[in-house]
Amino acid sequence: MMSALGFLAGVLAGRLIELGQVDDRLAGHNARLLAHALRVSQESHRLIAAATHGAALCSESDIATLRVLLFNSTFIRDIGRTQDGMLRCSAAWGELPEPLRLPPPSFTARSGAQLWTGAANIVDRRIIGDMAAQHDVIVFTAPGAFDGFPEPGSGIDAKIVTRDGAYVYRRFGRTHDLDLAAAGFDGQAAGAFASDRRVRACAPEAGPDLCVLSRVRSDAWFQLPAMVLSVVGALALSFLAGLCVMWRLHAGSAKTELRKAILGGEIQVHYQPLRQLASRRLTGFEALARWRARGRDVSPSLFVPLAEAMGLGRALSRQVTSQALRDLHERLQEDPALYVSINVSSADLKDAGYRNFLLDAVSERGLSPANIALEITEGTPLSDGHVMAMVKTLRAKGFKVFIDDFGTGHSNLNYLAEMQADAIKLDRRFTNAIGVEQAGSLIIDHVIAISRELRINLIIEGIETEEQARYLLERQPGAIGQGWLLGRPVPIRELAAK
Repeated sequence: MMSALGFLAGVLAGRLIELGQVDDRLAGHNARLLAHALRVSQESHRLIAAATHGAALCSESDIATLRVLLFNSTFIRDIGRTQDGMLRCSAAWGELPEPLRLPPPSFTARSGAQLWTGAANIVDRRIIGDMAAQHDVIVFTAPGAFDGFPEPGSGIDAKIVTRDGAYVYRRFGRTHDLDLAAAGFDGQAAGAFASDRRVRACAPEAGPDLCVLSRVRSDAWFQLPAMVLSVVGALALSFLAGLCVMWRLHAGSAKTELRKAILGGEIQVHYQPLRQLASRRLTGFEALARWRARGRDVSPSLFVPLAEAMGLGRALSRQVTSQALRDLHERLQEDPALYVSINVSSADLKDAGYRNFLLDAVSERGLSPANIALEITEGTPLSDGHVMAMVKTLRAKGFKVFIDDFGTGHSNLNYLAEMQADAIKLDRRFTNAIGVEQAGSLIIDHVIAISRELRINLIIEGIETEEQARYLLERQPGAIGQGWLLGRPVPIRELAAK
């Protein structure tokens, strides 16, 4: 009798473990899909903001600007100008012979942006995709922007919706009955042993109006965990099975693991040297967050947006800052001309206590604000008055200010001139284009001209070959370089003395 009970407990425990693994996979997929949707949405908003109030509508200069913005984008296929409900020109098509009327939008967001889902392209109806328009700018999302979702073989159904579920941005799989009102999305538990597993995740309230609903079915009872535990349960009765159940019920999801890593100080920091291109003399280091989960390195492009979506961006930023100053303070004291650059998000700059945190951090380590460079990331809305005021305040206190990924988002010339940044950082995609894409080389020359005109230092990322270094050195002898040729990101114990 006890063996039978143990066997049954093992089967149930195995089923719970199987479902827990399914839940973890589903939660991880949901988090990745939400983070990716946020990146696509934010890129659309950044391009619209960067293109608003440009040169004369559809002039040669205006179309050239649109093409530069399009070259910098990852998820956008085209960007154009509208007037009176008509498409006048675009980066891909140039100035149209005759303006084309926009179809009625599928949805109008609370920001005022008009959205079209699965619409035929205005110029060529054989092309189907999503569009977003605001002011006099329209962007066309690339058809492959969500390639890889749902993940192959996952069996996951998902859709991206507004918070109230009234509008669907994207569908993946069979979603006709995947609604907010369904069990598992409205707070009603679907049951510990239910085969239909559902997860909901939404962007922060202050962010885009985005939620992701995902579902997967798990009908198999006698998978490997159930078979093993049923035998163990028959031998050890219900005691071991009960322990397994409790262990699995308390196991963490991807979000839980990341939360634990950030709040528990488990995020590591690596340092990549920045050097003068001409002399290869060391000028500073960039502090880069690293996270290792379940024995694997997780890309910062995945866990940093996820942390920000979870409201942990500020905690992550402060942890990286504190760790960098602990690791490098002696080096910076020995050579006060050196600095460490740290990525700063809009959440940091909107935090009224961030200035005092930085001042206390440098004072505690016997450093000066000049030993820290704040890299304003591409997603930072410099048009926000609070953000711009904080940037100016920090620079007035002596902190250096770098504009990261210059030209790829909000970092346009108006804001650059207003904040008087110390340096602009040219993204690695332009460096990779040297000798390969003519447009990339032209943009490099254009940014170099801008830095000279405004008398702003230039930092060039992604330098991996001597050919790239020579090309850049010929055009800007005073530039600072960063990349594998000049030094890879390493933990503090492996950082070279020079």
